[in-house]
Amino acid sequence: MADVMLDLERLQATRQGLSAALAEFKEAAKINDGLERAIARPDDRSALRDKASDFESAWNGKRGTLEENLQNIYDQLSSIVDGWEEWDTQTAADIDASRDTSTTNVRAV
Repeated sequence: MADVMLDLERLQATRQGLSAALAEFKEAAKINDGLERAIARPDDRSALRDKASDFESAWNGKRGTLEENLQNIYDQLSSIVDGWEEWDTQTAADIDASRDTSTTNVRAV
């Protein structure tokens, strides 16, 4: 059986970074919603606002897809981290229980 080497701290840090990125994407959607209102109509012209609107419309779909992909990666990474932590905790408990049994058997002899 091949050894499995995982850097749990790095995986946890990556998960934390993905969580922060997801939060930023959600916040960006709120911020960009007010962009057109903030631009208004400088010099009674709407060209800049129209460009911002076009950009926002194109970016919304891409942001949604990217956010969905990031969420999927986050979910998969969380599954790996949580599974590894659970396995590690259970294995440590099994080893401790095995040591306790071995110590008890040695004393009984």
